[in-house]
Amino acid sequence: MRRIYLRGPALICALIAALLQSGGCQSTHSTDATVRAFDELVFGVSENAEGEVTAADPAIRLTRWQRPLRAHFAQPPPDPVAALGVAVLAELAAITGHDLAMAAPGSSANVALVYGDPALLVRTMRAMGARIEGYEASSAVYGFCWSTHWHAAGEIRRAVVYIADAGAMPDEKPGAIAACLRHEMGHVMGLRFHAERSYSVMAAQRSLRDYTATDRQVLRLLYDPALPANGTR
Repeated sequence: MRRIYLRGPALICALIAALLQSGGCQSTHSTDATVRAFDELVFGVSENAEGEVTAADPAIRLTRWQRPLRAHFAQPPPDPVAALGVAVLAELAAITGHDLAMAAPGSSANVALVYGDPALLVRTMRAMGARIEGYEASSAVYGFCWSTHWHAAGEIRRAVVYIADAGAMPDEKPGAIAACLRHEMGHVMGLRFHAERSYSVMAAQRSLRDYTATDRQVLRLLYDPALPANGTR
């Protein structure tokens, strides 16, 4: 008898059905791992080493982009960073099937990418309608890798991503900017929580520079039409 990792709620049932119908799952283990990761990254459900589950907040909804995502750099970054931005958007478009791209010159964007200037980040967020006062206006708040997004009724509508310049990265480790951008764009796409147990670029340490197989499966499922936006766990 085939065992399926299942916690009962209707949305998770729909998730498993979509996963199995996709043909992307070849074993019970990969099904289990993907559902656990989806639960963790999308709904904030976690487990301790003994397998005890921390329940998700019932107010948390499945949230994703429904309109095309158009990004731009708030000011031109170094060429390698600009190329990385284009590559990550193309990668996410291929994974999710959603319409993501850099905004054409002169056109509007709903995702602002800010590189190396926390003061510009504050100005950019204010221009997008955020109220930033007091301590939040300090560049010390945002560290070396940060993002936020605005959403309503299960739809992500705007976002800002901040990436420190390479010299500000811890130990200036190779791949730090790629790890930062893929991690924060994961949040922007709807992976709202950090990975604690899943092998994922969404781990808080940002130690991975590429999306893992689990990340890709979770992102693909998040944008599967079989799962209703604004649905609960």
